[in-house]
Amino acid sequence: MKPKNSRQRTYTKNMLNRIIAVALVDRQFPFVLALLGREQIAETMGGLIVTEIVGVFLVYCAKSFFETKESEIVRLKEMQIAEKEMEGENYE
Repeated sequence: MKPKNSRQRTYTKNMLNRIIAVALVDRQFPFVLALLGREQIAETMGGLIVTEIVGVFLVYCAKSFFETKESEIVRLKEMQIAEKEMEGENYE
């Protein structure tokens, strides 16, 4: 069931927030590794975490775009059907 208000939390929004929160915490690990003298691992790990954040964000944006587009198509079709029904009633 779709939320009535777009501000309501959906499963996808909750999961996105959790993934971003974990990624932001993970973003601190390369600094700790650099302080411990593991610069090579820190550079690699830092790049992977940034890629994770950007990838999750892009997938969520694409999902939201296509979901909104589909709901608009459904809404327009419903309006067309309602208009045809109204025209049919007017001719009777």
